[in-house]
Amino acid sequence: MTTMNVAARSVSASRNLIRRYPLITFFILTIAFSWVVALPALFFGAAFKPYQTLGAYSPLLAALVVSAASGEPDGIKALLSRMTIWRFGIGTYVLAMFGLVILYLLTVALSGALPMQSLSEKWTLIFTFYIPALFTTYLMNPSGEETGWTGFALHHLQKQFRPWLSAVILGVVWAIWHLPAYFIPSEMGTFNPIGFAIFMLIAVFTRIIWTWVTNKAKGSGLAGILLHASSNAVSVGLIPLLLPPLTSGQTDERSGPVLLGLLFVSAVLILIFTHGQLSYQNEVEAIA
Repeated sequence: MTTMNVAARSVSASRNLIRRYPLITFFILTIAFSWVVALPALFFGAAFKPYQTLGAYSPLLAALVVSAASGEPDGIKALLSRMTIWRFGIGTYVLAMFGLVILYLLTVALSGALPMQSLSEKWTLIFTFYIPALFTTYLMNPSGEETGWTGFALHHLQKQFRPWLSAVILGVVWAIWHLPAYFIPSEMGTFNPIGFAIFMLIAVFTRIIWTWVTNKAKGSGLAGILLHASSNAVSVGLIPLLLPPLTSGQTDERSGPVLLGLLFVSAVLILIFTHGQLSYQNEVEAIA
């Protein structure tokens, strides 16, 4: 009986801690889950892709654990409900699906990496490759990530902090969560402090933009998934197909600063025109 009582008290104490600090618990669990999954790749040279896929679902797992243990009425049901909001404006759908296409095309064009001739010859790939890829291959990992980042974390952050600060906090944590990928052969490259600082800025500016779009979509996690999937489908899939054959690394030095600059300008303009609110409405206002 003593052992059972101790175990029961331990469980009760853990639940009380989660109820008091759901966001901190979510962030710790998300990072812990994904970094543990990364250990075989980090120390034993295992393939990166399985880690990437499993790690992408750590925010989902952490969100479910915290929602179930927090004592919030219908916590998991509310989380899943936010993820399946689909009734929002067609303009927001277009923005979520094609806004990043324009942003990345501008990035490579302004950096001189994408000649207009190549774009004029291959623009149909936007419809023959990008859209099918967006709703198939590139939808998988963002579904796991954004259930946690958008459906859980952003929702709770905006209930405690100003929307702009919520986006900044989420961007910083999101960048830190990616750290193991810098120590595994991947598209993230090799870790260096300056490169990671730039990546964190990109993550923060990106989250400001995505938070604005998500709020315009009534807090829909589906909008977050589409944004994330679009980012991956464009940057990893579409852009390399549009670019002419180039020597390795030729575009990276130019396109990185241009992307950072465009994200910065976009984020600042959104912050100015929304007065830092990023189109946020609380649940009472949204229902009304």
